[in-house]
Amino acid sequence: MHLVYWSAMKPFSHKIIMSVLAFVAAAGGYGGYEVSKHYNTYGANFETRPHVVAEVVDGDTIVVENGIRVRLLGIDAPEGGECYGAEAAQALNTLVLGREVVFEKDQTAKDGFDRLLRYVFVVNENPEEDNVFVNTELVRTGAAESAYVRPNRRYHQQILGAEGKAREDGAGLWGLCDVEANRVEPERELDTESFSDECVIKGNISKKYTKDYFLPGCPNYKRVKIDPRKGEEWFCSEEEAEEAGWQRSAACNNVWQMQE
Repeated sequence: MHLVYWSAMKPFSHKIIMSVLAFVAAAGGYGGYEVSKHYNTYGANFETRPHVVAEVVDGDTIVVENGIRVRLLGIDAPEGGECYGAEAAQALNTLVLGREVVFEKDQTAKDGFDRLLRYVFVVNENPEEDNVFVNTELVRTGAAESAYVRPNRRYHQQILGAEGKAREDGAGLWGLCDVEANRVEPERELDTESFSDECVIKGNISKKYTKDYFLPGCPNYKRVKIDPRKGEEWFCSEEEAEEAGWQRSAACNNVWQMQE
């Protein structure tokens, strides 16, 4: 926006100019353009345009442009030091490294580690054939298992079906690993009490995904335990929880379910 000073007109005062600029910033843009604090990181049309996979971190995490990390939603692959961890990473590497992929969101956009949570599809070079659904393909071949975390259920049944077939066939980790034995049982979960009668918002961490907070009266509030060893916390206000990087549980958004 250009402010032109005509010789026949009195120049605008500094106060007026600053007021106009403040209005434009508050409105979010000017002339049809919007201001977005994440634009430089994600760019335009992030959810609809293809991305090239630059790196495979492990069996369920990839990196695309600008160092953006994407955690494949609805699945869980073994870690590097676990049985089938290296094979899982290689399976994902073979599917996506250097390939164009597109993403699809569900209810939860990011996990507690600031990674995007997405379903990932490899763009098929033949437009008459479907794109390859990477999340399901990894589970189908036994490179990963299903990992449902509410409320993300768009492809949950499809992923479960792929896991059932992989188990039956003894594919991948199901044929080579004692999956149950390799699962590390967590220490008995602590159930701590709030340090103040005014600080009763529960900050709970779901497995690998989200940091959710629960208000008194939310469904399941009484069953949620707060274990500081896991990084869980009590909060005194929603603002405090959100500033610390937590998000309100989707269950609490169902106002009609809130209990007195």
